[in-house]
Amino acid sequence: MSSFIITIDGPSGAGKSTICKMFSINDGFVHIDTGKIYRSIAYILKEVTEEELNKLELDFKIENLQVLFIYKGKILNDIILSEDIAKKASTIAKNEFVRDFVNKLARTIAQEGKFVIDGRDAGSVIFPNANIKFYLDAKLEERAKRRSKELSVDYSQSIKSLSCRDEQDTQRKIAPLVVPKGAIIIDTTFLSVEEVYNKIKSYL
Repeated sequence: MSSFIITIDGPSGAGKSTICKMFSINDGFVHIDTGKIYRSIAYILKEVTEEELNKLELDFKIENLQVLFIYKGKILNDIILSEDIAKKASTIAKNEFVRDFVNKLARTIAQEGKFVIDGRDAGSVIFPNANIKFYLDAKLEERAKRRSKELSVDYSQSIKSLSCRDEQDTQRKIAPLVVPKGAIIIDTTFLSVEEVYNKIKSYL
């Protein structure tokens, strides 16, 4: 059995993870959230130094079509959602070794089956030969609204945080956030989650 891979790239708050979860629930795709791999590494770096990254032991298992990331027997998925972890994850994403580690792990996970992958370079770098690629975007203000609601943080704080992350993601030298070659661009600013999902389904 070969893999069927959908990639969904775009800036933070554009709706990538939500859409991937819908494809997992409704269509049987395993959801690989590359952002959670970076967040997991950011969390682990509390315990290890960057020099020790070459000994990094981040495991995974697939359960209910979701990828659970495990470190020292602890499932990290629910404890890596803070803004502090998000900021650190964006910072360490500049590290070439870290990016190579994430890319290799994502490819290892997606060896066989149906997968939907979201991230900043899922379709441009990790899976350039994906079966179909999408790029979700939305205005900064709308993304901040979504993020503040999702994480229960102040709207002005979300604006500042997302603006900073956008700058980091688009201007980093290694695998910056870009529209992948051949990707279908969807502006989600004025679309409901269901409308975005149905639009993507129409291309499939």
